[in-house]
Amino acid sequence: MNAFTPTRTRLIAGYLLATLGTAALVAAFRPFRADLTPLTEGFSFLALVVVTVAVGGLAPGIVASVLAFLAFNFFFIPPYDTFRIADAENVVVLFVFLGLSVLISVLIGQARARAEAAEARERELRMQQDLTYALVDPRPGSESYDFVLRMIVGRFHFQEAALMIQPRADMSGLEEVSVVRADPSALPGPVGEQLEERLVLNVGRRNLGMLALRGERPPLEPSERRILEAFSNQLALVLERDRLLRQVVQGGTAVS
Repeated sequence: MNAFTPTRTRLIAGYLLATLGTAALVAAFRPFRADLTPLTEGFSFLALVVVTVAVGGLAPGIVASVLAFLAFNFFFIPPYDTFRIADAENVVVLFVFLGLSVLISVLIGQARARAEAAEARERELRMQQDLTYALVDPRPGSESYDFVLRMIVGRFHFQEAALMIQPRADMSGLEEVSVVRADPSALPGPVGEQLEERLVLNVGRRNLGMLALRGERPPLEPSERRILEAFSNQLALVLERDRLLRQVVQGGTAVS
């Protein structure tokens, strides 16, 4: 299913649907199995497989396919309540059903994985655009830094973000120029270990500083890390821009 994995809640719901749904169909159709055609029962089990894949993804869909195959064979193919098959035609029906249900599971699972991966990528790009827009500010100084750090803290659920820059040309020491802390009332409960991320801010071979992020949250997902690394590269360019602007202003003041 590509690299996209359903959430734990959806997986559990899918497995429950596969097992309990199969049991429910057996209970519903068993009293009438002599009056129903295998085609009607087979389509009902196929519908269950489709719903299971839509809810839980590929793995629960495969489980639903196998359980439906076994239940279909045992309860609805004569002789009943046994895995023996009296009619050769029913052997074909059973294995066509199994192949079709597995194929449906794979196709729907892959389609859903691609759709959700595309949605996740869209959210990632939108967040990158929002952070880039926040950085495109003609005013140098800590005010604009506070704004973007506040966005980082809020959207990535960190408790603190600190921007440190190299104040001198000889690169000796770091100076903290902006610190933003999240509102404790807005933070979720403990959701992981204490995490600290340090992103070095470079322009070419020149080190301009560091962005430090701290908070009690799960490790960064690959998409989150990509966003933060892209943001740190952009932030480094903004820091270099502001440094050059300050030099121009200071040089103009000195001349006047």
